[in-house]
Amino acid sequence: MSTKPHPWFYPLSRRVITTAICIGWLAFEIVINDEQGFWFWLALFASCYAVWSFFLSGQYRGDPPAKEP
Repeated sequence: MSTKPHPWFYPLSRRVITTAICIGWLAFEIVINDEQGFWFWLALFASCYAVWSFFLSGQYRGDPPAKEP
């Protein structure tokens, strides 16, 4: 399954901030909740997906595509 990367995420700072928010949410769920409920798993999935999509998959390597007219 190949998806086109979203152009808004090409700047590294936006990818880092988005991933940090997801990991911060995960840390919040770990500290606040004793059990691992729905929100914990959602935050874990979002964090893993952000790390994979933004940094490990290679989708955002190189320059962003040129804008179409």
